[in-house]
Amino acid sequence: MRSFTHILLLLICVFLFNPAFGSEESSYRNEQYSFTLHYKPPFQVRSFGEGYFDILKDGKIFAQASVEDDVFKIFIQEAKPEKDVFRSFARGRCKIICDADGPDGSTYCKEIESEKEWTSGNGLRVLEFTLIFTRENYQDKTKEESRMGPVCMVDISRAGTPLALMIHPGQEVLMSRDYEQLVHGLIDTIELRPGNSDQQRKIKVCGTTCEK
Repeated sequence: MRSFTHILLLLICVFLFNPAFGSEESSYRNEQYSFTLHYKPPFQVRSFGEGYFDILKDGKIFAQASVEDDVFKIFIQEAKPEKDVFRSFARGRCKIICDADGPDGSTYCKEIESEKEWTSGNGLRVLEFTLIFTRENYQDKTKEESRMGPVCMVDISRAGTPLALMIHPGQEVLMSRDYEQLVHGLIDTIELRPGNSDQQRKIKVCGTTCEK
């Protein structure tokens, strides 16, 4: 009987600590922008290419992510910020996730309620924003306000190439401390790999159709 108990305990330990039993780490590798995101169940990643991807939790959209590339460069050209270019871009860009228009109303975020900066587990700079979300009803002539976020902007820039990875909650995900802790854990796993040059990225994405 004692031997059976020992065997049973051994099997339980193997089940709990062996990665093959549901805790194996997976990776999302973005070759275009040369970064990797690591994750474990219940998370999954669904990629749409061009730097856009969803992070799923238990099969539902937990967070949405996009690499801000061309819009970052355009911002620098047009705004010509003199100090902290990344922060200047992030403060304006984070608000776009709220924008929607329809025949009955619109939604938008014009105000940042809070902003904080932290460094990820792999040394990446992160700016985190909580926004004031406004839902305007044209028919009832009403406005409702709530809090949206956190929206995280991760600096994945390379020498001469400004890049930001924006991660924000999925549409059905409510703002909560649990969300914040989980998304922080995911961001901590992001690591940059030796980057491709701009010319290499053009060839990888466009083939021979981008430039003549």
